[in-house]
Amino acid sequence: RGDRSILVIVMKENKLRWRPHGGDIEKPEDDSQGKSNPRTQQLSLYKRVERLGVNVVRNARALTLRHYGIAALVVVVIFTMYQNDIVIGRRGVLTKAFINVSRLVAQSRFYLHFWTYVSPGAAATWLKAKQYYETQRPLFEEAARNFELHPYWAKTEINTIDAGWYEMITLRGKAMEKMLREEQRDDFRIEKDKCQMYKFFTENKFRTAKILGYWDDYEEFTDDLFTGKAIPANASWPTFFKCCHLTQGSSESTIMLKSQDWVDNNKGYLTKFIKEKWEYRADDWERPWAKYMNPLTDSLVPGIMLQGPYGTSYDEMNMKPSVIELKVETFWGRAYLASCNFGRDTIILRDGSIEVFPTWWQNKVNAHSESTYNTWIRTEGHLEKVWHLAETAAKIMGIDQVRIDIFIKKGDPDAIAINENSISSGMGYRAHFEFMPKIWAQGHVEKWYKTYEGKSKDLPVYKQNFPEKSCPNAHLITTPPPYV
Repeated sequence: RGDRSILVIVMKENKLRWRPHGGDIEKPEDDSQGKSNPRTQQLSLYKRVERLGVNVVRNARALTLRHYGIAALVVVVIFTMYQNDIVIGRRGVLTKAFINVSRLVAQSRFYLHFWTYVSPGAAATWLKAKQYYETQRPLFEEAARNFELHPYWAKTEINTIDAGWYEMITLRGKAMEKMLREEQRDDFRIEKDKCQMYKFFTENKFRTAKILGYWDDYEEFTDDLFTGKAIPANASWPTFFKCCHLTQGSSESTIMLKSQDWVDNNKGYLTKFIKEKWEYRADDWERPWAKYMNPLTDSLVPGIMLQGPYGTSYDEMNMKPSVIELKVETFWGRAYLASCNFGRDTIILRDGSIEVFPTWWQNKVNAHSESTYNTWIRTEGHLEKVWHLAETAAKIMGIDQVRIDIFIKKGDPDAIAINENSISSGMGYRAHFEFMPKIWAQGHVEKWYKTYEGKSKDLPVYKQNFPEKSCPNAHLITTPPPYV
């Protein structure tokens, strides 16, 4: 050991280094003149890499069963956390936080404006959205000044016209949660309770895909489903199972029953699925307004419904038959735009423009192209009927903002039918995110609207009835369209 110490000292004094694999002691080449030798540098890098490899092998050989056991335990813990949504996984704390932040960022002005400096296409899309807003805003103010707002929606406290889309929905949720807690008002069932939603539509004579029935006991429903009582022998397939108390997409509560044979062959799976969804309570964890919306859905009584199919149309973009659905955003009883279910966040404006984002880059930066697909939506006259239907439903509800989801069928504009609605829409509106909430908020801040004072003003929104002329804005629905 003493000899080795002496050797080390000698080596340091003479600036020598030991070769990793033994051999003679070598002395570095003289670089006193300040000239570096490329070959020496290359060898030096090579030896560093070689030394690293030797150390890795040496450390690996030093591992014991204890180390491997700890590594295996860590893998098992991470896998378990992922499978059970603990911290990580589809609904883990970190996943929820990431999704919430990403959604907030995607609709923020900062995000939308940032890409306009990066991409000319994004700048053009933003400018188009701004110009569209500027042409539409006076029309919405005019509509709002003739609009009767149900007192329930007038309770939303909004103090600025610059509130963002998610902020507006959160303020609405806060008002609804307060009214439930203090006044036991459950008008939110117009959307949060699918059974009540569809009863409102059918009582007001709106066409929907055929409703086969409602159930308030999951065991009775399960028995009816397996004995053939729930679905008539002459019913069309597929049929759709829906949980009335679960409206959020994250609940994954809708299932397509493909055929009677499929039902018969999947009784075990269906029995488990129906029971789990009956006991499940909605958690709108994907959205920042969950704090206020979750208490609303927690108050709902579970329910089940079955609904028949709607006809398909050929989707030219995806080159397959599909049910085409337009989700129409309305403000003050007037339609602003529709989001369509072909492509990613496809947007249709009142002027017939169909904005699509077909490439990865366009999708990333919000740079649209004008769609050359499915233009029959415009040319066959579907849009006029879509806007009218959405506006009629919104007027009866006396609601400041609502999304009305509508099915259409190629070649038959009169086959139009309502699917669902949403009072907390999480759709992607791209550059329009900045401008839509301005129209919603300004109507409240400047009090464009009239408060409904009719005979049904104290009734919940879902009890408003146009056929009995017991609803807001009945005076605005002078000519009932063919689907009413």
